[in-house]
Order: sequence, then C-alpha cells, then structure tokens
Amino acid sequence: MSSSSRLTVLVGIVALTIWVFTLKTLGRILSFVGIRLFVLDAEILLREVERKYGRKISLAENPVWINGLRSVTSRINGECPDSLLLGRWIRRENLMDNVIKPLVHVEAALIRNPAIVDIPVTRPVFITGTGRNGSTLLQSLMSCYHSVRYLTFSECYEPVPLDASREFDPQWRHQRDCRWADKISIFQSALYDLRVYSHVMSPDLPEECSFLLSRYLFWNQLYTFDGPYGGVSWSLSHPEFTHKAYEMFKRDLQLFLYYDQNIAGPASVPSCRFVLKCIFHTPFHYVIRQVFPDAVIIRVHRDPVEVTASHCSLLRGIHKGFPTRIDDNFEKIGEVSLKWVTMCCKQMTSEGRDSGLLDVRYLDLMADPLGVCARIANAVGLEHDSDVEQKLISHLEKNPKHKHGVHMYSPTDYGLNPTHIRRDLTKYCEMFDV
Repeated sequence: MSSSSRLTVLVGIVALTIWVFTLKTLGRILSFVGIRLFVLDAEILLREVERKYGRKISLAENPVWINGLRSVTSRINGECPDSLLLGRWIRRENLMDNVIKPLVHVEAALIRNPAIVDIPVTRPVFITGTGRNGSTLLQSLMSCYHSVRYLTFSECYEPVPLDASREFDPQWRHQRDCRWADKISIFQSALYDLRVYSHVMSPDLPEECSFLLSRYLFWNQLYTFDGPYGGVSWSLSHPEFTHKAYEMFKRDLQLFLYYDQNIAGPASVPSCRFVLKCIFHTPFHYVIRQVFPDAVIIRVHRDPVEVTASHCSLLRGIHKGFPTRIDDNFEKIGEVSLKWVTMCCKQMTSEGRDSGLLDVRYLDLMADPLGVCARIANAVGLEHDSDVEQKLISHLEKNPKHKHGVHMYSPTDYGLNPTHIRRDLTKYCEMFDV
C-alpha cells in the first residue's frame, strides 16, 4: 500500500470512528425525544436509485422479490430502533450497495450484451457445510490451482462500470479494486475483530458468493439478525423463487466470464472453473444440482459443538458492528446458531455419502492441507503440480492459524449443553467421523 493510500485509510478510520460515535450518541438522544432517522422503505430506496441512475430494476416487478425487500426493510426498522441508529444506518448502506445498486448495473449490462447468457459455466465447485468449518481456508487453497476462477469482493459490489464505454477496460478493474481496498481497510479496522471473523476481506482475494445471491435472497441482510438460519429462512419459504435466484446467480457468473473473455481473451474462458464458497448453499444442494448439473459439491465437516460455539461468537461479533435488539441476549444467539447447525447436519446426514458429493473433515484439512487439496484436485479434475504445490505452501506460510490472535469461545457461554448437542446429532457425528 502506498503512503497516500495509508493516509487515506488512516483518515477514513478516524472519520468512520467519529461517525460511529456520533450515530450511537445521536441515536440515544433521538430515541429520547421521539425523532426518527434512516427509516427504511423499499419503494423509497428503489425510487432513489431510479432518480440517480435513470433506470428501474426489472426485478422490482416480481412480487416475491419486492415483498422480500419490504420484509427486510421492515425487519431493520423493527430490530434497530432509534437507540440503535448505527445498526439501521449500516444496514441501509448495505442494502443499497450490495443489493439495489448492483442490480441496476447488471441488468443494464445484460441488455447491452445479450451474448452473456451463452457463456458456459463448466463444472463449478461449491464448498459448503455448516460454516466455521475451515471452508474459507479450503476455498483460498483451491483458488491456487490453474484455471480456477473465484469471486472477489470488489466485483460482487461493483460488477460493472457506470460508464458503459469502460466495461472492457482493464484499467477500470484496477481502479475499482484500489477504491475497494481503501474502503475495506477502513471498515475492517473500525468495526471488525479479525480474531472472530477469521475471514479477511480484500478486493482481489476469494470472496463468498453470498454477496451475489443476497441480491435476490437477502441472505446477508437477514443473517445479521438471526444468524445463518435466519439468513435462509426467507429462501426456504419461497422455493420456486429460490430456484429462479440460482438461475440469476448463474447469469452473474456468465457475466463475469464474458468480461474475462473480452478483457483477457477467449482462451481464458473455456478451461476456467469457478470455485465458490458459501455456507448458505447447504440447504439448497438440490437446487445447485438442478441449475448446475455438472457441479461438484464439497461438504466440509467439523464437530457440531465447536461449530455452534464458533457461530455464536461470530454472530455476537457481528452485532457489535451491526447493533440490534439481541446484542446482549446470549441465549438467543445460542438458540439461532444451534438451529442452523442442527438443520445442516441433519440434511447432510439424510443426503448420506452420495457419490455426487465430496466430503472433507476439518481435522484432516488442519492436519494435512496439502494432502486434502491433492485428493480434491484428483477428484474434481484439477492439475496438482509442483507450481500449485508451491503456491499452496506459500499461502499457508503467509496465513498461519491464529494469525490475528486466538479466537476463544465456549457453547456454555450461550446457554448450550455440549452433551445434548452431540446426543441430538449422533448420527451425523458417526457418519462423518467428527
């Protein structure tokens, strides 16, 4: 990072810290006098974007999606009262930047370039499971392989340029990544505890595809209230639209490949394999197989007691940066975290050891990451040569476990009984030897 970028980040951290303090203080004052700010309304947000960019979002004509957006905004207003003004402001910005604005530009790009939908998405690899199970490490390692394509944070938030004349300009991509590098550094430094998150955001490193699917299914927005189960609850109640959302997700992947083809050349596309990771995929393995018939699904398995406790700690950490009513309700955090882990474990148990699914144990990944990667590469058809091996070793050396400090957590802190968790999920533990 250049000295000017460091100065930009430092100034941004100071400014955001002051802004956070101001919102927290202002929220308490406004709550006392009964004045409301940042009240969210789905239709107002859509009109705001239409005025700014001169385009309507066609998806807003879909009654399921617009009702989902209304549900999210209503939830934000209810869970983030005036005394928690910071939480409401952050969520409003997230809705605009992660959901509404990208939809405007993606829809415009698809109209300009109808050939996008003809680009094949060949044998994508999906890394799933309960989460808090080493899946982030596995995605990072698998991204070291030749001809692997992963999603980046900056392209998820800003997939195409506002200026259509620059959509195939590699310099625009570089400038975009630099802008997001500064934004991410400011945000993480001011609001994140990296011991808890373990997932360091960067504009050019592998990122979760939840950022793309959240445009349609609101996963990330709902997650900040009730954890991962809350994140998928809306999707589970709308199966037909969830299938449509995965088709739109595939179209987004085609869009990225189309731009790769026009910037790097056609030879970069045919052999390219996406490696995608997101815990929210787990309840929807059947949808993935319908939309991506040749997909490879890797399920990562870890002791459900450790997973549940880690989810609790993560959700607690998120609520510190995205305050809601349940910030200090440890038992509620424990309840929603266990609900998610139980659902995922029981589903994977019911799937069994399907030949179309590849299973990886967390303990094996931690003990022998190179051996696990070699086994996966052989199973999914990726070349594991000396160059790849060196990249894997380099990544592990640069990113040792506990790089940002030891993450301490216990299920008992959240009113959970480890013995009861293992008893209820005995079949899962025995089937996958965790």
